[in-house]
Amino acid sequence: MRNRGFTLIELMVVLLIAGIVLAAGVPVLHNIIADQQLIAAGNAFFHSTSLTRSEALRHGRRADMTPADGRDWQNGWVIKVGERTVMTQPPLPDGITVAYTQGGELVAYQPGGRPVTRGSWYFRSGGAGNASRVVIINFLGRVRVCNPLADNSCARAVED
Repeated sequence: MRNRGFTLIELMVVLLIAGIVLAAGVPVLHNIIADQQLIAAGNAFFHSTSLTRSEALRHGRRADMTPADGRDWQNGWVIKVGERTVMTQPPLPDGITVAYTQGGELVAYQPGGRPVTRGSWYFRSGGAGNASRVVIINFLGRVRVCNPLADNSCARAVED
């Protein structure tokens, strides 16, 4: 009668191949996760800015979006209409930084939906190479999010 099963050498070869495949895939997976976190952070800011504008229109009062700690957008933000808090955004994942143009320490809309502030907010991820997202509010209050590496109009807006 013949025994069926694997030899120790066969088992070691399979484990070696699995280890090589896993070692090659982990850095790629890390970059994918960092890219998705960056995209989510830019989109969260975009949607929060749109919510700030819609709340100003809905209540007929000025609406403000400010950093939760009063200084850094990375630590989350708060949307308020008067004294009432409409939304609180939790801190962004580690490794995502936010820079902004002058006046970018506040996002605010007047009751008619016109922006009190306008500018650009730059979201960057240290773990994903040159990955970035830019949220832009123009003088009419239109908000857009773009990738300066893939969108030429976004790259021009960053330079302005």
